[in-house]
Amino acid sequence: MRKSLQLVPFVAVIALAACSRAPTDATPAAPATVAAPATVAIVAPAANATVTHGVAESAAPGEHTTFDAKAFAGEFANANTSITFTADGMYTMTNESFAAKEPSTGTWTLEPDARHIRLDPDSKSEEDRVFAVASNDELRSGDDVVLRRNGATR
Repeated sequence: MRKSLQLVPFVAVIALAACSRAPTDATPAAPATVAAPATVAIVAPAANATVTHGVAESAAPGEHTTFDAKAFAGEFANANTSITFTADGMYTMTNESFAAKEPSTGTWTLEPDARHIRLDPDSKSEEDRVFAVASNDELRSGDDVVLRRNGATR
């Protein structure tokens, strides 16, 4: 009987060791899930969106990016030429040399440098004109024509 009692602790130790062992054929971990790629929603322009002339699509890097077309609108003139700008990007120009002709009309836009105004005439036989914005009350062309806002003192 003594031999059988001695085997009991030995069997118990083996049984405990077998229970505490990790399984030899471990199941592989589930693969990590991959998130779906992000999507970007493209919003179509509204059907009733209005086109705004007089403001460039974008300014040159580091340049002034705000321009108040309403504040700029008005009449600039000298002894020979008069240009009336509207806030919606339209202009009308009369010139003494155009006395027999109709006034020139077209659209104006702010150049990307935010320092020049480009006049794009409706008549494609006329060339575009560019004026430097010297101040809120003064425009200058490349051929030294200076136009001042009507009512501006200087």
